[in-house]
Amino acid sequence: MTEPRYKLIAWDFDGVLNANVQNGVFKWMTTFEEDTGLPIDSLANYLFSGRFQQAMVGEADLHELVGSWAAEHGVPHRAGEVIDYWFDKDHIPDEKTLDIVQRARRAGITNVIATNNEVYRADWIEEMGFGEHMHTVFAAGRMRLAKPDLAYFAHIENALGHGGKDVILVDDMAENVEAARQHGWDAFHFVPGCHDALAAKLGLSEG
Repeated sequence: MTEPRYKLIAWDFDGVLNANVQNGVFKWMTTFEEDTGLPIDSLANYLFSGRFQQAMVGEADLHELVGSWAAEHGVPHRAGEVIDYWFDKDHIPDEKTLDIVQRARRAGITNVIATNNEVYRADWIEEMGFGEHMHTVFAAGRMRLAKPDLAYFAHIENALGHGGKDVILVDDMAENVEAARQHGWDAFHFVPGCHDALAAKLGLSEG
């Protein structure tokens, strides 16, 4: 049997394993206002002006942030309802990517999720079954580190004992791909329709 090209594949979640990003916009944001009657611009401006970034690395609580927004804008919905809508609407598994994951597992390669999600969504990722495909899930909120910080990649190396060119990051963000390469890993920039190229890069093409 041919030796696998990589010992460890670190998979980004949003936009790679989960096909919820279209033209740089998360799916839930395109339907939120129509489905809930709540103002998406208000929520987006409140969350993504630095507050969510704090939650992403465990320095703030997402439920508390959404709850504060709701109270500030007189929104009758509970924070949990808003977040449940967000997470559930963005549950769009990329079956083609997951098929490649299965090929990697059959080849004896260790697979992990390496995501910049905060703790609640990291739990949700596992609850939705994505974790079943993986050795483990590394999430920024649990690690208190986020890509492209090079310490993020070092944390995964130290946890699993694989490093250098034995490891490849698959990510849809160019800055994360560049950071992984700077750290000494290989990396693949995931873009729509790249599944065959990805499988070839990983040495997992069919036939």
